[in-house]
Parts: sequence; structure tokens; C-alpha cells
Amino acid sequence: MRIGSLGKRFGILLALFVLSSRGHGQVLIALLFGEKLNSGKLEFGLTGGLNLANISNIPDAKSRAGLNLGLFFNIKLNDNLYVHPEAIPKYPTGVSKVKPYSLNNPGLDSLLSSGDVTRKIKNIAVPILVRYRLKGQLFAEGGPQIGLRTKAKDVFESGDLTYENDIEDNITRFDFGFALGLAQRLRKEPGAMALGIRYYFGVTDTDKFDEGSQKNNVWQINLSIPVGAGKQKQTAQANN
Repeated sequence: MRIGSLGKRFGILLALFVLSSRGHGQVLIALLFGEKLNSGKLEFGLTGGLNLANISNIPDAKSRAGLNLGLFFNIKLNDNLYVHPEAIPKYPTGVSKVKPYSLNNPGLDSLLSSGDVTRKIKNIAVPILVRYRLKGQLFAEGGPQIGLRTKAKDVFESGDLTYENDIEDNITRFDFGFALGLAQRLRKEPGAMALGIRYYFGVTDTDKFDEGSQKNNVWQINLSIPVGAGKQKQTAQANN
């Protein structure tokens, strides 16, 4: 693969990343451009699954579940080594079942004191991973991940009463950490889907004001679906 061609494809990825700020837009983009982006050493597609997120040093907090959705490139360096960048505009983090805190409003504090709080944070995540073949179609993966916080709120719930508190000014705009995981391709052929499990551990203290270091950590289960790779294989065979 020529360097210029690879550079153009990365340029397309960045453009798609900007255009697909809403999760459902990524599906349409992948279907429209997937076939054009795939080649013998470059695989493009959709990735999605479950985030099980937590934040350190929040007393008694429970994990918060949410769905992730993104785009990926899988770049073959040799038979055992790949570079695997992703752009994930839908990447939820946060916690649930947090003890209510004071809103500096005695009336609200009294009404909400017996409930709990769910911290909902929306992010765009960009992991840049390296994948190494362990055996057969099983790969280990790891590398840095950058996160961009887009929205953040605490949702208070007590009985039928719900109150939302905007906390964007409290949460850092950027998050940085590392992701480690395993990915199992379901078939050997090009265009095969892959199941993966991944753990992200942040190193950024994401809360600007609360005491202690509050860092994101996320378990992620995902399914990667190449788009157009099978058609590329059929075209190559027809031309030979």
C-alpha cells in the first residue's frame, strides 16, 4: 500500500469522525463508504457494544451501563501485527447509585435526599491500538486512548421526582488513558466479524473540584463488523 493512499484514507477517517458526531450517522457513513475504504491491507467498518463504566473515589457508586458505537480501521503491517485506530462518537461513562449531595436549595435537598444520583457523561473516544496475533484468530490489543467530554449531568431520582444538574463545568474537557483487550475474529476470511473485550483505565483526574483523584475506568464488550471487505475479496478474485 502506498503511503499517499494510506494518508488519504486517514484523511477520510478524520472527515467521517467529524461528520458522525451522532451515533446513527456512523451506520449510514459506513454503508456508503465502506467498500471504497477497504483494500488488501486496510479494513474499515463499524464497532459497537456495551460500556460498563465506573469512576474511582466516588463513595458507594455502582457501575453505569451504556451502549458504544464507532468506526474503525484495521491496518495490516504483517500477518501477525496490525494498527487499529477507532473513532467512537458514542462512548458513555459515569456511575450510578450515588448518594445525593446538596444543591444549595433546601427545598430540593429535602425532596431528593432519599433518592440516588446517576452521573451521565457523554464522550467521543479515540483509541489508537496495536493488535498482535496470539494464536489463530485471537489477538491481543493495547494502546493509548484520548477522550473528549461533550456533555455531563447528574440525574437525581427520588420516587417519581427527577432533577437534572448540569455538571459540565466540573468535568475536564479531555481524558487520557490506556486500553488493553482481546479480540477474536469469527472466521479467517477477509470481512469476518470480531468479538472483543477491552478495559480502559484513565490517568486523568476528571473532576476539577472534588477532593481525591476521580479517574474513568471502563469495561467494554464490542462487536466489529467490516463493511465492504467481502466485496473487495470477490472483486480481486474476479480480476485474477
